[in-house]
Amino acid sequence: MNRPLPTDEQVRTAMETELHESQALGRRATVSSVEKQLGITHATFYRNYPDQIEWFKSQLDARRQAGTTAKDTTKREDDLARLRRENTDFRKQLRIYAEAIRQLTMDKAALEDQVQSLAGITNLDERRRRQAAESVDPVTGPFTN
Repeated sequence: MNRPLPTDEQVRTAMETELHESQALGRRATVSSVEKQLGITHATFYRNYPDQIEWFKSQLDARRQAGTTAKDTTKREDDLARLRRENTDFRKQLRIYAEAIRQLTMDKAALEDQVQSLAGITNLDERRRRQAAESVDPVTGPFTN
């Protein structure tokens, strides 16, 4: 024994009810909820009411766009302003840390030079540079004696 299918008007009423209830309760409206209200299986509903389903989905899309534009715009602007402030702060910190690293590198090099000179260690790079500078003849070029 087959049950008679609901009319298009009954389906539309159930869909509008689902849209209003979901908005009032703050949940997402679904076609499955409409199917449960009407007591129809999923396949039967999609086979017999494709136009109604398209209308329902268009209503959901319109509601989503209308709801997100107002409150999401202000939220996005607030987030963007916060991120810009954080970016500025991070850039300042980065400059401070880069300068500290540069200064520590210079201090380390100076301390290494002091330790080497106190220990009597000759830096070969400096010695080679000095020898190269001394052996350059301004007329004939480097390394000619």
